[in-house]
Amino acid sequence: MEIDLILTIVAGVFVLLGVISGVVGFMWWQNVRHFVQTAEQAEGTVIELVMGGKGYRPVVEFTDRFGQRHEHRSSMGTNPPRYSVGDKVQIVYDQNDIASAKINHWLHLYFYPGLAFFFAFDFIAMAAMFFVVVWFFI
Repeated sequence: MEIDLILTIVAGVFVLLGVISGVVGFMWWQNVRHFVQTAEQAEGTVIELVMGGKGYRPVVEFTDRFGQRHEHRSSMGTNPPRYSVGDKVQIVYDQNDIASAKINHWLHLYFYPGLAFFFAFDFIAMAAMFFVVVWFFI
């Protein structure tokens, strides 16, 4: 195979990966957006910071609209910690699925869809570079 054909195939694979990442990111973003629009809201209190991986993950206690207390352990950690014990935070949750609770902050809601968009952009940019090399330099 000639080098220009190989680079064109590689560029096509990157375009495909970029499109897939973009579609996944968009669908994820739409899901989160719908969740936030339909979710219940409650004020919670950070009761603990748990070291997980390389970041501190807040544990938030909140009371749902029926007066039941719940704990939410965030899957997102930061270092240094974004929250301190005693901080008040807004929680969004589905009353039928309390495990779906999230801290109402862009980092906890939109980080992963944003990451998918970032990868989509990177894959498309790499594909463009391969196409430029093939069209102008080979």
